[in-house]
Amino acid sequence: MLNPTWLDTFIGLVETGSFTRTAEQRFMTQPGVSQHLKKLEDACHCTLVVRLGKGIQLTEQGKRVYDYAKSQQDREQDFITSLKFDNPFEGECVVACSGALAQRIYPALVALQVKHSKLNIHVEVAPRQTILTGIANNEVSLGVVTNQPNNNDLYCSYLGEETLGLILPKKLSATHQDYRDKGHIDMLIDELGLIDHPDAMYYLKRYIKDCGDERLNTINPNKVKRVGYINQLSQILLPVSEGLGFTVLPTSTLKSTHLDNQLDVLSSNRAVTEPLYCVQLQHHALPARYGEVQKVIHKLFA
Repeated sequence: MLNPTWLDTFIGLVETGSFTRTAEQRFMTQPGVSQHLKKLEDACHCTLVVRLGKGIQLTEQGKRVYDYAKSQQDREQDFITSLKFDNPFEGECVVACSGALAQRIYPALVALQVKHSKLNIHVEVAPRQTILTGIANNEVSLGVVTNQPNNNDLYCSYLGEETLGLILPKKLSATHQDYRDKGHIDMLIDELGLIDHPDAMYYLKRYIKDCGDERLNTINPNKVKRVGYINQLSQILLPVSEGLGFTVLPTSTLKSTHLDNQLDVLSSNRAVTEPLYCVQLQHHALPARYGEVQKVIHKLFA
């Protein structure tokens, strides 16, 4: 690799045509300019200039080295300029969240992109732990997750609360309805089985712990039978609506399904809510465009 200091001195020599003026511009001595030229010629294994009295004349190799040096100088300047460029309405923004949250967040972010067409919005749907791991490994810039992570490497900003619901088929079999009418919700859950999804076990444990129902507290979530699995949020409620099982999801998902009239949310003694947080790496300044994305997300949950 050619020494950039020698190349800079060579550019000055070519553009001034004088060792003396080059030395003055570069705050060097004239012998210093000559030394830089000699070292550059040695590195290139050729003569770059011919001295003509007080002036110089470039050889063919000298012309090529000058063009190369100028291109390197221009590239460096463009790169430095790019570091200072941070348009709040241009560039790629990647946000990771659960499928349930994506249903609320994505339409608002699409509206932001419609308003500012040079933004490039990417929403990655993933389970909570996958999101946190991605942020910790600097693979994801911004995530939205439930509950504040216990990780000092992450910075969290509070968004609001998300209500969880245990969702049942509205039309139950005679046996299932009898369990429900008699308040045997534990037996109903055990008989129906869980329609599983990436966050189902986490949601179920949280619901059982906080709902205030003594019968549900007798259930071991890890032993609840699974009667189906789907990782597409839009499809999770389909088997529930057909009476094949129950699931636990944020109740906001019911607003975006045509199956809501075939579903029922179990009434609980206490509302089960989860705090939501925007998460990013601690001490890591995101590009300005993420500020606009965060404003939109905070406004949704305010």
